[in-house]
This record gives sequence, C-alpha cells and structure tokens, in this order.
Amino acid sequence: MHLPSISTMQQRQRGVYALEWAFIFPVFFLLTYAIICYGLTFLVRESMQFAVEEGARAALRYPVGQSSSNWNDRRMLSRQAVRDSLDWLPSAIRPTDADVKFTVCLVSDTTCNPDTVLSPTLSCTATAPCMILVSYTIQDYQSHAIAPGIPGLGLVLPTTLQASSSILVDQEIL
Repeated sequence: MHLPSISTMQQRQRGVYALEWAFIFPVFFLLTYAIICYGLTFLVRESMQFAVEEGARAALRYPVGQSSSNWNDRRMLSRQAVRDSLDWLPSAIRPTDADVKFTVCLVSDTTCNPDTVLSPTLSCTATAPCMILVSYTIQDYQSHAIAPGIPGLGLVLPTTLQASSSILVDQEIL
C-alpha cells in the first residue's frame, strides 16, 4: 500500500480554504447586513418616539400669560419640535407639518385618536382634563430606508413606522 506524501496532500488541500470562504462569506455578510439594517430601523423608530414625546412636551411649554395662547399655537410649537428632533433623517422620510398629527381631546372622550380634528376652543378644567396626542408615521419606510433590504433574500423591513405620544394637560399650565 502506498501512502501519499505530505507534499501531495498539501497540493490536494490547496483550494479548500478559498472554497470554504466562498461558502461562509455570503452567510456572514447577510447576517452582518441584517443586523445593521434592522439596527438602523430601530434607530429611526426610537428617534421618532423621542421626537413625538418632545412635541408633546413642547405644547406644554407654551409661554403663559400671552393673550394669543391657544391650541393652534401649541400645535405649531409641537410640530416644530418634532421636525427639529428628526432633521437628521433623509429628506424622503423627514417630517413635514402635514405628517405630524396633533390634537387635544377631553380625557373622557373615548373616541379620541390622532386623526381627531383639533378644536381650537377646547377648554380644559380640573373636572374635565384634556390630553394632548402627537403622532408621526412614515408610510413607505421600506422604499426609503436608511439601509435598504436586499431584494429577493427575505430581508424584509417594515413598510410603516409609527410613533405616538400622549400627555395629560394639567390645569395649572394653562
């Protein structure tokens, strides 16, 4: 029986490392890309949440004692705070005034949602407290993602990202 020499075995093994790398690299690349892609999606979503919370707080920080203090002015300040917090986003998903929803409802109003029309004359009292609702939605995030998914490989990003915040209006701040 003839055993192959060490040099013959090394020649047979010559391309094995390249072949192994060719099998492992796509898996490693896809895993790394998926982590980055979903990480950036979570970054956008958490930034949106922070922005709408800032928008709700901005509505409460309206200067007291101004005669023109009404809900429309507070809505303007709220929307500006959301836009300022998200100005780092690409222009395709950066919020505009129309994208940021702001409304105020009585706490007892069970039908209140971000699409409820704002009543500029709504009055909040200690017996009828109000709630400010601020929300922002990116409708087509999948097409405008910071790091887009790889088509055909099952790396699916959410089509819609939404953030909303509500805050109870204390009578003393009005």
